[in-house]
Amino acid sequence: MNPEQQQYILENINGKSVEAIARHLGIKECKIKRFLERRPGRGDRPVAPTAGSSIGKRNIILSVLLIIILGLAVYGNSLSGEFIWDDTHLVEDNVYIRDWSNLPKYFTESIGAGADAATVYSFYRPLQIITYAIDYSFWKLDVRGYHLTNALLHVFAALAVFWFITVLYQDWRLSLFTGLFFVAHPMHTEAVSYISGRADSLVLLFMLLCFIFYIKILREGKGAYYVLMTMSYILAILSKELSLILPFLLLLYHYTFRQKLKLKVILPVLAVNVSYIITRMTVLSFLRFHVAIKTTFTQRLAGFFIAITNYIKIIVLPLDLHMEHGNSFFKLTHPQVGLGASAVIALFILIFKTKPARNIVFFSLVWFFIALFPTSNLYPINAYMAEHWLYLPSIGIFLLLARGLTLLYQERGLKQLSIAAAVLFLGFYSYLTIDQNSYWKAAIPFYKRTLKYANKSSRVYFSLANEYRRMGQSETAISYYKKAIKIRPDYWDAYYNLGKAYDNLDKKEDAISVYQKIIKGDPNFYSAYYNLGNLYYESRRYDEAIGAYERVIEINPKHIKAYNNLGVAYVGIGQREDAENLFKKAVAMDPKHKMAYGNLAILYFGQQKFDLAVEYYEKAQQLGFSDPKFLQKINPYRGKSREFAQ
Repeated sequence: MNPEQQQYILENINGKSVEAIARHLGIKECKIKRFLERRPGRGDRPVAPTAGSSIGKRNIILSVLLIIILGLAVYGNSLSGEFIWDDTHLVEDNVYIRDWSNLPKYFTESIGAGADAATVYSFYRPLQIITYAIDYSFWKLDVRGYHLTNALLHVFAALAVFWFITVLYQDWRLSLFTGLFFVAHPMHTEAVSYISGRADSLVLLFMLLCFIFYIKILREGKGAYYVLMTMSYILAILSKELSLILPFLLLLYHYTFRQKLKLKVILPVLAVNVSYIITRMTVLSFLRFHVAIKTTFTQRLAGFFIAITNYIKIIVLPLDLHMEHGNSFFKLTHPQVGLGASAVIALFILIFKTKPARNIVFFSLVWFFIALFPTSNLYPINAYMAEHWLYLPSIGIFLLLARGLTLLYQERGLKQLSIAAAVLFLGFYSYLTIDQNSYWKAAIPFYKRTLKYANKSSRVYFSLANEYRRMGQSETAISYYKKAIKIRPDYWDAYYNLGKAYDNLDKKEDAISVYQKIIKGDPNFYSAYYNLGNLYYESRRYDEAIGAYERVIEINPKHIKAYNNLGVAYVGIGQREDAENLFKKAVAMDPKHKMAYGNLAILYFGQQKFDLAVEYYEKAQQLGFSDPKFLQKINPYRGKSREFAQ
C-alpha cells in the first residue's frame, strides 16, 4: 500500500465504509483493516462513521434473510410444544389476558395476578402480559400461536443484534456472524421454546433498539431519534427489570469508542430509568424485584464462580441443557470454584491488557460481565444460575467468535477455512437447538428429565404433581406433592395443591387438615381460607365457612368469589338480607359475575319476588349461567314477567 493510498484512507474513513474505500482504491478490504489496526492505539476500535456510510444493501438483505431463515428453521419444531412450568399460570390460567378490559391491571399488578398467583410471580412486566393478550386474541389457548410468537421475537432480537453490531463496527460479516450465532445457539432455547421466557427476547430487542437510536443521535442529531430512543427504552423497562443496566452499557460504548458523553442525549434514558425505580419503590412497592433465597455472601460468591464455569461450558459445548439449576448452596472449597475463579481472573487480566486499545475484545468481555452482573447472585436473588440469563451477555461472546472468524476470512488463503468453520459452528448449534426443542414439548417428560439434573428441586416435584393432578391422576400427584414438601417443609403452595388433590379424591377431611396446616404456617394465605370455606360449606358447617370467607375478604378485599360464596353461606343460616347485599356487592365489583347474578335470581325466587328473579336469571344466563333444575322452576314466570312489564 503506497503513501497516497494510506492518505486517502485516513481522509475518508470517517465518511465512507471500508468496502467503499477498497472498491475506489482497487485493493482488498483486509489490507485497509490491517493498516487501520496497526496505527498506534487503534486496535480493533472503529472510527464512528458519519451519516450516509454504507455496507451495501445487497449484503444487508442477504444477512437479514439468512438470520430469518436460520431462526425459523431451528425453532420450527418448537411450535407443537405444550404449556410448561410457569406457562400454566402466566398464560393458560391467566384470566386477565382473555379480556382487554383488564388492560389497566397489566400496569398496576404483578405478572401473576391474572392467575391469582401474585405472591409467586411478583415481577412487573406489563409488555409481556400484553403480548400474551394479543396472542390470546388470535389463538385463544392454541399453544402453537404462542410458540410462533416466541420464535418470531427471537428472530427480531437476532436482527437487532445484527443491526447493533453493524452500527458499531460497520462490518457486515462481523454483524452477520454475530447474528447467526445468536439466533442458532441452543442455550437460548430456555428463552425461546419456553413461552414464559419471552421477556428475554422483548427486553433485548428494545434495549438494542434504544442503543441504536442513541448512537444515531450522537452521530446524526435527528430529533426523531430522541422519540424512538425514549419509546424503545420505555418498552424495554416494561418488558423486564434487566433493562435497568442499559445506562452502564451506554457508558461502556462511550469509553470504548472514545465518544464524548452528551447529557442532553443520555438524559431521556436516565429520566426513564430513575422514574421507573421511583415508581417501583413507591406506587408499586408491593412488587419485589426478586424473591431472594437466604444465603451468605460466601455461598453466593462460590455459586458465582461455579456459574461462570458452567456458563463457559454451556457456551463452548452446549450439552445437557436443562431448566432449574436450583438453589444450591456451595462452599469456597468446591472444586469448580477454583476453575471459575481462575477463569474470571484470566478474563479480567485480558480486559485490563486490552483496555488501552479499547478494541473488540475489551468491549465484548466488559459487555458480558455488565450484562451478567444483575443475575450474578452476588446480590441475593432466587438462583445461582440459569441458562436464559445468558441471553443478553452472550452477545459479547458471539461478537468475539465472529471477530475471530472475520480475521481468519481476511487472511490470504484462509477465506474458505473461515467459511467452513462458520458453517461447522452453525450446523452444530442448529442441530443441538432442534434437539433441545424436544425437551420443551411435553410437560411430564420435561419434568422427569429435569429431575435427573435437579433431583432436590421441590419445585420440579411440585410442577410434576400439578400435571398429574390436571390429568386426573390425583393419587400420583399426591405422592409428588409429598416429595416436594419433604424437601421444603414450608412449601405452602405444594400443601395447597395437595389439599386440592385430596378434594378431588373426595377425601374432604384430609383436605381440611392440609388447609388448616397452611393457615397456621402462613396466616395470610387467603386461597387456603377460601378452599377451606368451600369444604366447610359442603359439609354444612356454615358458621365455620362464614368465618373462613370473612378471613379471605379481610386479607384480600378484592376477592369477588369470596363475597359470592359468603352470601351463599349466609343463605345456609337463613340470613337472606346479608346474602343479598353480598351478591350485589359481587356484581358491583364484577358486572360479569354470572354466579352472583344466578344466586340473586335463586334468592329472589325463594322470596317469591318473581320479577326480580327473572330479571337476574336472564342476566346470568346471558353470561353463561346454567342451572337446569332452577330453569324448570322459573320458566313459567318468565312470560308472565314480560306481560307484567308491558
